[in-house]
Amino acid sequence: MKHIVVLLMMVALLASLTIISVKAVAGMITFSAKGKMQLTYPIFYIMFIIMVTSCVFQVKFLNQAMQLYNATVVVPINFVFFTTSAIIAGVIFYQEFQGAALLSVFMFLFGCLLSFLGVFVITQNREEEHLQVPYIDCGHIPGKKMIDKIQPDSNSLSYGTLHDEDDLPRAQS
Repeated sequence: MKHIVVLLMMVALLASLTIISVKAVAGMITFSAKGKMQLTYPIFYIMFIIMVTSCVFQVKFLNQAMQLYNATVVVPINFVFFTTSAIIAGVIFYQEFQGAALLSVFMFLFGCLLSFLGVFVITQNREEEHLQVPYIDCGHIPGKKMIDKIQPDSNSLSYGTLHDEDDLPRAQS
């Protein structure tokens, strides 16, 4: 998957599953703490497994997007998709707007739209930040000290190369 929208839609769909399952698990634990034991029902364990699995895959897809694209692009798009999917999941699964006044629903949706517009305005004119050093420290690899910075081109990523410690340029003091 190389398109940011596809990756972040997967994150948003998994986020909606996470929200539904977390609310269900938290509610069952709360009822159990109040004396109405819910932990004996199989649905608790099903929702717990869905919660953990959706969280793991959500993080996996978000990390993949962060590796392929700049954070100034991923974070705003993820915010909009995540918020939208959370609202839709709550409306469908928990019927959160049922019985709410039309003005309240409109004001809520208008507030979400303003929030999305604010994110767009804030991130509209961001320039890419460049590292001053063209190398990234790759840790404790014996005989190898640095790796060329990964330079994305328009279609794919070009991977860096390891250099021997003797081949690296030395910083001027």
